[in-house]
Amino acid sequence: MAGNFTPGSAGLTGNSAAGLPSSASLSTSIPSPIQLPASIFSTTLKLDEGNYTLWKGQVLAAIIAGGYEEFVYGTSQPPSNFLDELMTEVNPEFKLWQRTDKSVMSFLFSTLTQEPLSQVVCCTSSHEVWESLWQRFESNSTTRIINLRMQMQQVRKDGRTMQNYLNSVKMYADQLSAIGEPVRYRDHLWYLLEGLPAEYDPVVTAVYSRTDQPSIEEVHQLLLNFDLRLERRQVLDPILPQVQFSAASSGAGQDDKQDRGTGSSTPRSVQASNSSNSTPST
Repeated sequence: MAGNFTPGSAGLTGNSAAGLPSSASLSTSIPSPIQLPASIFSTTLKLDEGNYTLWKGQVLAAIIAGGYEEFVYGTSQPPSNFLDELMTEVNPEFKLWQRTDKSVMSFLFSTLTQEPLSQVVCCTSSHEVWESLWQRFESNSTTRIINLRMQMQQVRKDGRTMQNYLNSVKMYADQLSAIGEPVRYRDHLWYLLEGLPAEYDPVVTAVYSRTDQPSIEEVHQLLLNFDLRLERRQVLDPILPQVQFSAASSGAGQDDKQDRGTGSSTPRSVQASNSSNSTPST
């Protein structure tokens, strides 16, 4: 079993003639073929162009849990292929090492999507597979992380809806988490609030002034509620002056009707002023 096998630990002592053990002495020391437990090599994520960091963490954890990291790191070197100088007798220690390495290779292959698999399928060892994938994806992963952070920082609400804006910021945060680079809370909050226009300054100031630490989801809800209030104001503001004008016009019309009913061409306000200023007869 995997727990009983230490890669590269088995040693062979030589005889006086050729420095190699005889067939008789090997017959009782040949290890049984290794069996890699399926429960150890169990992963759900397959490597593609955008998730190398996350894939590496998951796969490496499984390999270390099984005790086979020396194979992918290249620190476990294969024993001699043959037991004799004429290369007629295969070394069973080599066969065991080879089977273990091929098992690790098989596990790595099972975690790849088609494109990366096509690039390493001709490799001859698990270490070669690991190195090829590292060279292929490590630099691209760093570049992708930088690009995603820049794009997240540059998101602006502009003319889009609040929900669309929030979804855009969250999309970049989710992509960074998927490749093993989650955005810190303070950075996420800063990206979220700094992309808002000036009319949202009241809610931005309120969030920054809080002594507690509201969750990103809570900030989302605050922004949605504030945005709904702004939309209502934008609908009501053009209507209110019209309503006030209509009310004023209606009141003036009633006064004119009353004035016409008295048969006087002078407005009531003027009549009242004249009446108060007139001198009573004696």
